[in-house]
Amino acid sequence: MSLSKLDVAKRYSRALYDLLESDNSIETGKADLNAIKNIFTEEPTLGIALSSVSLDNKQKLELLNPLIDGISSQYVQNLIKMLFDYGRISELVAVIDEFNNLYNDKNGIVTAEAITAVPLDENEKDSLTKAFQKRIAAKQVELSTKTNPDIIGGVILRSSGVVFDGSVKTKIEQVKRLLLK
Repeated sequence: MSLSKLDVAKRYSRALYDLLESDNSIETGKADLNAIKNIFTEEPTLGIALSSVSLDNKQKLELLNPLIDGISSQYVQNLIKMLFDYGRISELVAVIDEFNNLYNDKNGIVTAEAITAVPLDENEKDSLTKAFQKRIAAKQVELSTKTNPDIIGGVILRSSGVVFDGSVKTKIEQVKRLLLK
């Protein structure tokens, strides 16, 4: 029975987190992981090349070694080498995402996305962040923003699979449904 990508990511991220925690190097490991994730995000062809059958292992290692050399945490280096050796390098970003989820859970950090009709200024973003943080009793909220003029006004907040929809468009739809009953 083969494991799903999510199961693999959870297992590897948990093991790495435990190792880094026992060595008091969580922050260093997290920084290394996120630097690697940024590289894979900015250069999506890198992950494809490292998983491709069109390159031999020597060519893949020529791509991978400079990345590994730039990492300060030996545990993170070992994780990347192990994923490569086991043919699971394509799951590296998922492992990093799960590591970040685990880190956030342990530290009371919640990530959220705010969708508004017009861009938020810094004061509005700070106010929304503080209000949401208080509402969900989180230690910290990391809020990203996105604009969508179709929502007309208000805000839609998405966090951990939950949607708080305070958009004008949704309110208009609710009124329409009530009137059409």
